[in-house]
Amino acid sequence: MPPKLDQTTKKATRLSLSQPGPKKPFNKEPSRRQVKIAKPADDINAVTSIEPLKPEDQLKLTEEELDEPISNILQVVESPEQTARVVYSYKDGSFVTYTNNDSFITLIELTSTLIYRESKNTNIQNELTYVDDLTEDNDKKIVVEQVREENDDDNPDHTDYIDENVDTRMQEEVDEGDSEGEGDFPNEETDGREEMDEEKISKPKAASDSDDETPVVAKDKPMSNIILSAKQRNAPKKLMNQFNFFERCALTEEIILRDKEIQTTPPTKNDFCTYATQWIIYDAYNEDYLKQQEEKEKDKRDKIAIHANKKITIKKKNNDVTEDQTEKMMLMTATFLERMINLNTMDAIAQDFRYYEDPSDQFRDREGTLLPLWTMTYERADNLYVTDISWSPDYFDMFAVTLGTPLGHLPLTDSPDVGYVCLWSLKNPSYPEYINQTHCGAMCLDFHRNHGFLLAVGFHDGHLAVYNVSLPTKEPQYMTDAVNTKHMGCVRQVIWVKDLPDGELNFYSISEDGTVCNWLLMQSEISKTIIVTLVLDIEPQITLGGVSETLIGRGTTIAFHPENNGIYLVGTNEGYIFKCNTEWSSFFMQKFKAHELSIYRIDYNKYDPNIYLSCSGDCTVKIWEDKSDIPLLIFDILWSVSDVLWSPFSSTVFSVITEDCDVVFYDLNADKYKNICRQPIQAESQYQLTKLSFNWRMPVIVVGSSKSTVIALKMSPNLRLIMKPPKKGKHYTTQMLELEKLHKALDSTREPDTLVVPDDDTTDS
Repeated sequence: MPPKLDQTTKKATRLSLSQPGPKKPFNKEPSRRQVKIAKPADDINAVTSIEPLKPEDQLKLTEEELDEPISNILQVVESPEQTARVVYSYKDGSFVTYTNNDSFITLIELTSTLIYRESKNTNIQNELTYVDDLTEDNDKKIVVEQVREENDDDNPDHTDYIDENVDTRMQEEVDEGDSEGEGDFPNEETDGREEMDEEKISKPKAASDSDDETPVVAKDKPMSNIILSAKQRNAPKKLMNQFNFFERCALTEEIILRDKEIQTTPPTKNDFCTYATQWIIYDAYNEDYLKQQEEKEKDKRDKIAIHANKKITIKKKNNDVTEDQTEKMMLMTATFLERMINLNTMDAIAQDFRYYEDPSDQFRDREGTLLPLWTMTYERADNLYVTDISWSPDYFDMFAVTLGTPLGHLPLTDSPDVGYVCLWSLKNPSYPEYINQTHCGAMCLDFHRNHGFLLAVGFHDGHLAVYNVSLPTKEPQYMTDAVNTKHMGCVRQVIWVKDLPDGELNFYSISEDGTVCNWLLMQSEISKTIIVTLVLDIEPQITLGGVSETLIGRGTTIAFHPENNGIYLVGTNEGYIFKCNTEWSSFFMQKFKAHELSIYRIDYNKYDPNIYLSCSGDCTVKIWEDKSDIPLLIFDILWSVSDVLWSPFSSTVFSVITEDCDVVFYDLNADKYKNICRQPIQAESQYQLTKLSFNWRMPVIVVGSSKSTVIALKMSPNLRLIMKPPKKGKHYTTQMLELEKLHKALDSTREPDTLVVPDDDTTDS
């Protein structure tokens, strides 16, 4: 039985035996009723002829009727809507009428892989297909010749049979190709391509007839491997469809969603009935409050136990501290020697500080004097200003000062902005007891009233720190963060307030960024809370890019109410006074224009908290009454006022310092318009007074100035007169007598509540 040829061999044989035929017409279109029937192949050319044959019953039409175009019209007929269709509604629990809002039904939806025939991708695909056909035909022809040679060598008897079989199969394929192409007329491009294919294919055949250029193929390789390699080399290249293409690496597994239903037993239900009366609610709240108090006490006990354990563990550490203890004892001995030398050197000043009273006051008409005592200067910071002073609540002869450079006095050089925190003692005025250099100018400070070793300090760059002056280390115990918790402007004043109910320490600060903040000392960090922002509702407002911005007041000073810790007053650089409450963050109890320039100090009276005074750079001091925006008294000092404070010894006496280095005292009980003491302290051309502070026990004031100089002054008896209760009659306390003296001095300046109009009968005609 002769061997069978595969499809590749048959197609190669057919292409090698075909001859070019006449060109087919491509301009003339066939008529609608013409039918193409393939005639049998000629014996000579072996090519089928295609001629149109007319059936006998064909309708005869004219040329005009044949050329007349006939169009097909497609009409859409909507199916009648089914109104009787119902579906079951699980929501309503009944059958409802089904309504289909869509006017169409999707039967099938497929993703197309076709491309437009006139696009660039079509031309590229045609060229690649044409080249692949040529290479495939050449390979197939070579394979057929190799098969024939092998068959001739192995079995020469079957050569004739193979040739006849190839001829018959070639004829069948030609007939099939012609029958598939019936009704199509090729164009010029396809004809040109066929001629080029025949010319290129005929060349290998001619070359194969010659003995010199016969292709050399290894006979050891089987037939299937040769055909497979040809297919691999000439595999068609797939084009990427840019409209529907997905990277294989981006494809993920499709998640199939399934609905799952399960039926469970219904939850148990119990009927409950009770009464909610006022006393039941009250008892429930009391029980909850007691539980909270017990939890807080438990937390306190746990904290105390933790601190006690820490102290025990520190004591158990076997560190060599003998040298530190010896050094501490030597420093303490040196301090005692220094104090003894200073007391011996300044014995006369110390005696005057303790015992001297100016006898000339009894010959003056309520006028007094100031006795200079000590002048304290820190030589390493002689170019800095005394920015704040605060007396220690534990030791009456110790006070702390901050040294820095105010905002208006910053040098125009590249010198670093440094500051110092110093503790001075009247027992050793030659050198500070405690010195701590800060990273920038220190602007304000305040001692805690119950814990005198804690010192809160505000800095020029907006930072705040809490120092423990009893420790040998100079590092702050608490420090604000450089990004989240600090102020955005210079801190002008800090003040400690009453501890929270759970015992946590806290203080307030006012800054030039226009915010009042509360700082809470946690176990290992300091927490910030913005209480209020000082918004000025004045015109004109700032407009940036068409958006109006509100003006923010630059805070300069803060003062808390002596009796109500929730109320405080704030002074601004624009001359406004804000009365605020710690519980309200967006509402002011009172706001008014108090001065024309920056306000430097607001201070409550020590005997009547409804009376306070303020000083400003507009050379005025004003006394105000609570809930009133009209001052009771105005004092024109004729120089810019740096600081003002009420005296703690008398309810009607207050002191003022000016920039021309004068200390001025006023007594409202003696004279409301004239001072009772005006005394220059230092040379005006060399110094400038900045801060003032009264000692809470001794009749001494401390005045700070430029060049880090602090001067201690003693007040004469006329500057600190105290009302004494009478020995006979009804008993009155000193507090009551001082309060009555203050109200008597201010009654003449208050406006009457009602104005009495006299009758017409009483007037003279």
